[in-house]
Amino acid sequence: MDLHAPLQLNDTTQLKAVFDPVLRCFSAQLWRDGEPAGLLGMVGEFTHPDDILDAVDEFLTENGESPLTQQQEGRFGGMLIMAKGGPDAAMLQLAIEDPSKVLFLF
Repeated sequence: MDLHAPLQLNDTTQLKAVFDPVLRCFSAQLWRDGEPAGLLGMVGEFTHPDDILDAVDEFLTENGESPLTQQQEGRFGGMLIMAKGGPDAAMLQLAIEDPSKVLFLF
């Protein structure tokens, strides 16, 4: 699973996860036919991946797209973590590559 590639919503539409390290905030970019079609997240608005996940379905609906499925939401959450990088991204990558090396506490 490549969490660096855009999330393909349909044949022509993608959702990209972005983290700005200078402003320390997340955003989601909607692309159609290789062109920008929408942006979720203004400067400093979303400082945690969950903030984007809480707002993404409404954003997609407003832009004529279907809300994310549960599987797409999980993948997009991982994409946001990978976009930021750091220890959380390293742990997620390890869990993807070899789940036996990661202890999950529920």
